[in-house]
Amino acid sequence: MVDTFIEWVRGVLELGFQNPELRVKYRDLIRNFFTAEVEDRKANPKDDLITALVQTEVDGEPIPDPMVIGMCNLQLVAGIDTTWSSIGSALWHFAGHNDDRLRMADADDALWDTAVEELLRFYAPVTMARDAVAEVAIGDVVIQPGDKVLMNFSGANHDPEVFEDADQVILDRQRNRHVAFGTGIHRCAGSNLARMEMEVSLKTWFSRIPEFTLADPEAVTWAGGQVRGPRILPLTIG
Repeated sequence: MVDTFIEWVRGVLELGFQNPELRVKYRDLIRNFFTAEVEDRKANPKDDLITALVQTEVDGEPIPDPMVIGMCNLQLVAGIDTTWSSIGSALWHFAGHNDDRLRMADADDALWDTAVEELLRFYAPVTMARDAVAEVAIGDVVIQPGDKVLMNFSGANHDPEVFEDADQVILDRQRNRHVAFGTGIHRCAGSNLARMEMEVSLKTWFSRIPEFTLADPEAVTWAGGQVRGPRILPLTIG
């Protein structure tokens, strides 16, 4: 169902970004799909995550169905768009920065480790939202309890008080306490998987296509909103 899943995720995070009706349509498709899957696992357990969630108890009580469905929803939505956005941003960077591309074409594992972290810092794809629980003053703005707040992970990752040369990509940056995956108890549970996917995909790309540049910088398009990344990226190979 990979093509269907991609369509649904794009409908929620990209195509539906400025079209609430479209966003609701795809949100309902995802929820209805997982509602049916949860009911199926109750009747026909399998060796998979949904079955594990259905069978898990907390304080002697099963996890409520809406929470299980929400977890499944998050697995789907958060596991697709965020990863291809970070990989796409990395390719966009290397296609437009020849010196960095040449370094990575012959990089060892140590440089790959720091480069992946730096690309995550610089091109952090996700902006998360929270509901304020207390009154907070930020500059001249007073946030009230119940207000919805967008947390600008990208801005935090470019804070010059935290990062030296914050607006430069430094592939071998050694101190890099970025918040691309959030922080605290709600930090991304899939962060290590995302790192692995990013490193494996980029290493594979460079092993097969070490020479590439932007074919038409003006033709590159980006998705905005909660998840940011390139969507059209014309490249010249070789």
